[in-house]
Amino acid sequence: MADATYEELLGLIDELAERLTPRARLAYLYGLMAPLLDRVEREDEELSDDPVLSTPDAVRDLRKAAAGEPVDLDAVHEQLTDVGLCYSEDQDPERHLVAQSAYAAAAWLRLLAGRKLRTTAYLQGDDEDLVPPFAPSAFTRIVDLLAWARSHQVYVHWEDALAHPEDGALPVAIRELRAMHAEIGGFGEARSS
Repeated sequence: MADATYEELLGLIDELAERLTPRARLAYLYGLMAPLLDRVEREDEELSDDPVLSTPDAVRDLRKAAAGEPVDLDAVHEQLTDVGLCYSEDQDPERHLVAQSAYAAAAWLRLLAGRKLRTTAYLQGDDEDLVPPFAPSAFTRIVDLLAWARSHQVYVHWEDALAHPEDGALPVAIRELRAMHAEIGGFGEARSS
């Protein structure tokens, strides 16, 4: 595992995730994502003329949903996709990290709901890939994006990162994937005992 490539690590994580129940996979993903939500929650900029929820309210409702409380998943998803879209168009890397976190949270909500959710009007008809589509499953697509967001880097596809090693981004993302692999391995063992 020490010499595993980024793509191989995603495959190993996918194998571990397959052993978990859907509920445990959701809990694991939420645990990986939760520290990033604080950054999203601090964003209170109005992004549309008629928002259903503020961004801080959307994050609070996301946390409620993770705790099993009923919330308007469509409204939360719509606000998170709005944040993701608006912030990803900004040139500021910090805002890109907020966008990545918001998109990961929105993708997690879809898994929780088990259905397509309402999205920002600006993405209507074009919202299938909130997270990069390069990993083998919906679970690992979120993990792929989280590896970069958790390592405070703007997402780069691993093949592009290999082509530009001078940026130094890939080794940091690989370390984060290894850490997540260890976390899910421990999580899976705790769930099965």
